[in-house]
Amino acid sequence: MPSHNRITVNLPSKSLYSALKKLALKTELTLSGLVQKIVIASLRSDATDTLFLEGLRADTNTDEVKIQKRNLTRILHHTLPVPKEEYTSDKLVTLNARSIVLPDYQYAAPDVKFTRHTQSGTLGANVSDELKKLIRESLKEYVISRVPIVIGQLGGTPDILHLFVKKAVVRYYRDDHGSIIFKIRPELHALPLFINDAMNSPLDLLQVKFKQFKDVAVNGWGNVKYERLVLIDNASTSRSGGYFVGVSLYKLDYIADEYKDFHCMNIVNNTVKKSVNCTVHIHHRDVKFKKTLKPFAP
Repeated sequence: MPSHNRITVNLPSKSLYSALKKLALKTELTLSGLVQKIVIASLRSDATDTLFLEGLRADTNTDEVKIQKRNLTRILHHTLPVPKEEYTSDKLVTLNARSIVLPDYQYAAPDVKFTRHTQSGTLGANVSDELKKLIRESLKEYVISRVPIVIGQLGGTPDILHLFVKKAVVRYYRDDHGSIIFKIRPELHALPLFINDAMNSPLDLLQVKFKQFKDVAVNGWGNVKYERLVLIDNASTSRSGGYFVGVSLYKLDYIADEYKDFHCMNIVNNTVKKSVNCTVHIHHRDVKFKKTLKPFAP
């Protein structure tokens, strides 16, 4: 073939390269011949091409992959450490995803702003978007400060911790000095992960995103990296959306990957210090504002 018709492609992972080599051997094609046939079959709608592609999918769908698909969401409910030779059975801990209600805390905004619909001297129901953003940022900082307490309720220390603010009720009133006082009650969904367990999962657990159900239904997952999206149960109380994680087409590397938006925290448990990568997810639909005319009960 003339060199001007040649395309060089760098595959994203060794596992994909190995899978293509096995398929080439099984179909008695060269590696380049197999790739060429896959491209042509993908661009045409011929019945023969469709059968060819379906056959390739069937060949790659081994028993191991079938088991993996059946257990795909297991890690979203409980995470298991990978046993090491020096471990005994009583040292292995299973950490479960669970709901955790944190104590109420108060927030006093330095410069409180309400929407123009608020009448002078009253507490209008519409808190400004700017102030809501400040309160969500304060809530995130509060949740991060309580990470050691959250981990203490899990029964063990994970390597990665996702904390979803599934519900936060923000009550507010004006005190005698004209300041607006906010009292926030956060309810979390904690998703702990052991890194070796995460590495054995096809779920891209470093890229959890909030998406509208309608957007997912109409536009799909919109990412060539993922086979599909999986909804994380109990992570949000919104009726119109939720938190999704992608099923990766390639093997993930939790050692080299960047932990964007994660906080690395040193947790001491039973005199043993361990680094935990933690991130807090807050969506505005899960934060509800309610006004009250009287100070909060102690």
